[in-house]
Amino acid sequence: MFNIQVGHPVADTCVVTLSGELDMTFTGRLREIVDGACPVPDVRWVVVDLHRVSMIDSSAIKELVDAHYAAAGRGQVLLVRNARGIVDRVLRVAGVSAALGMPPPSTGTVYPGQAHPAGRSER
Repeated sequence: MFNIQVGHPVADTCVVTLSGELDMTFTGRLREIVDGACPVPDVRWVVVDLHRVSMIDSSAIKELVDAHYAAAGRGQVLLVRNARGIVDRVLRVAGVSAALGMPPPSTGTVYPGQAHPAGRSER
């Protein structure tokens, strides 16, 4: 079971918050919601927040990608944010994270000249 909440557009951004398990029952719903709740030309950025999503399958990944391309066709940018745990890993393994504008994962890598987590400087 999943839930979709849409915040009122603020400035030129509309936030769509998804929660629960995104599976084949989710198909068609995101695009329908985005088309209706995030009107062009008022909204330029559509942010899909996945913070409360616990599971995602291939049909839901396709739904996110389809919504991304539909938004682009209307001159909007759809970005996915706050994917956590297995949801984040599945989107990255599927190879769609960059297309959906997800920030790169934090690797914790320390580069030369940066402070080391233990307080030492790596050189």
